[in-house]
Amino acid sequence: MTDGMDQDGPPPNQTLYVGNINEALSRKHRLHELKEKLTNLCKPSEVLDIVALSNFYDKGQAFVVLKNIEQAEAAMKKLQGHELEGQAIKVAYAKSKSHFVQKAEGTYSGHKRKERPPP
Repeated sequence: MTDGMDQDGPPPNQTLYVGNINEALSRKHRLHELKEKLTNLCKPSEVLDIVALSNFYDKGQAFVVLKNIEQAEAAMKKLQGHELEGQAIKVAYAKSKSHFVQKAEGTYSGHKRKERPPP
């Protein structure tokens, strides 16, 4: 997937999945810096939320929530292949709407945790 828009991928939505982030930026003490860099790469006024975690399973990835699909599409084009800390990031539409968007639309039904095996 080179542009995040292959036919088998998720449909366009305002939440972007950003992967292949340098793990050094995914460390707990640098998450604020990662969020700031992603916000500045997009138009800061268009970013509603950024979710980035530092646990074992979620290192190296983040979700960027934008105001609408058009802004998400423009941000995806801008971010695709951009280098952060010497590593090219990969961007695609998220598989589902973010909790932030679901809450705004009134469709949020609570968080369902996945059971994961220990690392």
